[in-house]
Amino acid sequence: ILKMRLAKFSSIEIINPGVTHSDYKKMKKSSYFSLLYLGRLKPYKNVDVALKAFANILKKRKDAIFYIAGVGESLKDLQKLANELNISESVKFLGRVTEDEKTKLLSSVWVMVQPSMIEGWGITVIEANASGTPVVASDVNGLKDSISDGKTGLLFKVTNVNDLEEKIYKMIA
Repeated sequence: ILKMRLAKFSSIEIINPGVTHSDYKKMKKSSYFSLLYLGRLKPYKNVDVALKAFANILKKRKDAIFYIAGVGESLKDLQKLANELNISESVKFLGRVTEDEKTKLLSSVWVMVQPSMIEGWGITVIEANASGTPVVASDVNGLKDSISDGKTGLLFKVTNVNDLEEKIYKMIA
């Protein structure tokens, strides 16, 4: 009976998610320092951490732009935080974007950030990499499974604003 039960599981394989590379294009990067967050705007996604890191970056890179593409319950709080940090002129809340807009954004920005504290896999990481864009993401399950640290992106300590800022600078260096 045990052999029969084990035989059922012998045909199970784990296949990591992927993307169709032809759907993503490598384009010329923007002429200005640009960041992107792409995903839902939920508290556990920690987009506030990315905004705080961007506020520090903006002190040194005045021409920088941070695109935030997505919708969710945290939108108003994130807009309020951008105002409080005096960075709202340099933060572009794009809302929901089309697939075409997404691929253009992924290709044109210098770095994508994924500061989430919980992630199933991080398919946007793979999409960014397919577009020629590295990712700086939280060192959590899912994201650390989809990033080859030091090759396709860098991992930072979850919710650590200074570590995120440092890794973004390291990435563009």
